[in-house]
Amino acid sequence: MSIDTGYIIIWLDAHIGSKENCRQMKQQFQVGLVEAAAVPPQPPDPIDDLICAMREYSAPVEFAQTDDEALNHIENNLACSKKIIFISSASLARQIIPEIQKKEFHIESYYIFCGDMTLHRDWAMDLMADGLEVQMFDFEVTLLTRLCRDMSNILIEDGKVSLKQNKPETALMYFQYAYALADKAVEYDKPKDPKDPHRPSTAYRGILDPLIKTAKQALQ
Repeated sequence: MSIDTGYIIIWLDAHIGSKENCRQMKQQFQVGLVEAAAVPPQPPDPIDDLICAMREYSAPVEFAQTDDEALNHIENNLACSKKIIFISSASLARQIIPEIQKKEFHIESYYIFCGDMTLHRDWAMDLMADGLEVQMFDFEVTLLTRLCRDMSNILIEDGKVSLKQNKPETALMYFQYAYALADKAVEYDKPKDPKDPHRPSTAYRGILDPLIKTAKQALQ
């Protein structure tokens, strides 16, 4: 059973059509299936894995290779009352966000990755000053890890609402999906160097464990 969170992720990526990129995702979406299958098996790709986790546990992902295609995706999904999260490289985002603003399309949040954030900080700060929710990252895996955490928090709050509405089955699904996304974030946030003192937070477990218990008890 799946849940409709009301969100959709639109990712503007000029290179997503490459047969080497996101093969597992393409298998699931039936996009570029023949080309993807023709690539010899390789170790799991973290970007591919995180995209599939986002799709499975929180929101569909639609890819666009051009500005016009992305704008069409945004317009069509807004017409269906979807809440949109937008992902793009910094160079493409700098081009398309002014167009999004001209059309007065509402975007819940922007996730932008760039090779050198210092080159893009000024215009991004201007967007934030205009009230846009913009987060910038210098690595796609870091971006997707953060997105997993953010969507996990959204699912937790939606689950709490479902509990109050006496919908424990729906609430339980929200909480379990939130747990899975947060676990995925921890998996890819662990440092490869054992000497690195960074340890990803697992505070969500102390929040979700009692919520899951409450939802299960309400189902009995």
